[in-house]
Amino acid sequence: MDFIVSADSDIGISKEINQDSICIKTAVADADKAALVLICDGMGGLSKGEIAAAAVVRELSDWFDNRFADVFDSWELIKRDILETLQKINSKIAAYGQKNRVQLGTTATGMIVVNSKYMIFHVGDTRVYKINSEISRLTEDHTFVSREISEGRMTSEQADSDPRRNALTQCIGANGEMTPDISFGSIESGANYLFCSDGFRHVLTEEEIRENLSPRHVTTRTAMKIKMRSLIETVKERGEKDNISAAMFRAEF
Repeated sequence: MDFIVSADSDIGISKEINQDSICIKTAVADADKAALVLICDGMGGLSKGEIAAAAVVRELSDWFDNRFADVFDSWELIKRDILETLQKINSKIAAYGQKNRVQLGTTATGMIVVNSKYMIFHVGDTRVYKINSEISRLTEDHTFVSREISEGRMTSEQADSDPRRNALTQCIGANGEMTPDISFGSIESGANYLFCSDGFRHVLTEEEIRENLSPRHVTTRTAMKIKMRSLIETVKERGEKDNISAAMFRAEF
């Protein structure tokens, strides 16, 4: 079994600070192989979003380094640990904001892989896609427009141009209540998994993403890096104002 991972991030054309953070970790123990892929988008409309995003990355990176080996063979324990860690971070960031009289928050979307199985944890509107001959989204956005679409009050076309499309219904740190989505699945050998901030995907179609990142021609870390950078440059040329970040994961077994 071979894990192939890569990531890229860009401040974009208008921001003074890159508020996105990415974490990629892999580990090998005997016949077992594991990975953590995480992307956090600090709240662009709030101050100090980069602090919130970096805090989530730091806490979950420490968890993977110091705790994961004790729980990797139990998905129930992994789920419990992740939920507890995210709630702890949420409380810490909220308390920091109150103490310093600033608003800060972040999305957090990640995947933990153990051999051929995975768990996705998700808060906000960063996304995970699986790309093979088709492209499928593995997360649901926690946004105002996503909720309106699901309740039949808005179409997808209306949502694309709605000024509230970036308004989150939940994130880490900005409010007291947070309920991360947790999902489990099996890694498809040879499929590419894309993790991306909303800045990466806003001005790209899903078909453009699939064509450029298809496992038919993106199978190596170098190819991942080249194709992600090419898409990031396309996004900038199309005038996207946000930070732009993406990570990719692929397993072959």
